[in-house]
Amino acid sequence: MLIEVKVKVARIIDGKTRKRNETFIVDNCQLFVEAEHAVMANLSEEQQMGSISEFEIQSLRISPIREVNNQYTGESTFIATLKDVFVDDQGNEKALKYKVLLWADTLSEAMARTSVFVRQGYDMSVEGLKEVDYEYISRESTEQHD
Repeated sequence: MLIEVKVKVARIIDGKTRKRNETFIVDNCQLFVEAEHAVMANLSEEQQMGSISEFEIQSLRISPIREVNNQYTGESTFIATLKDVFVDDQGNEKALKYKVLLWADTLSEAMARTSVFVRQGYDMSVEGLKEVDYEYISRESTEQHD
């Protein structure tokens, strides 16, 4: 399950403390406390290095993102909204929206990667694509450090 964690962070940039809200997507969690621990461990490490003066967890929720496509790398994080139109058992047309987190360097590159993803066996169309400032944490990688 993917859990979205919102955190108020006081980052030290050019000798000045700047507070900002940051969003983390934590993968491989069954409980909110696991996601909270993963984010706190990540930020505590940065705090020890001196790039953060303080942080406070603001909220946790099950993320609307259903899949993380970490097949590619890039400087920016994007959320692609995919739409699947199907007919239910009663013959009614239904639409299902599906959000995917992915990385790319540009919006056009993210769109191309999303198009490739959609063609890999999915019968979906791309409804939207937006750049977001999310940080992804996979608990598989953080558990190796614990």
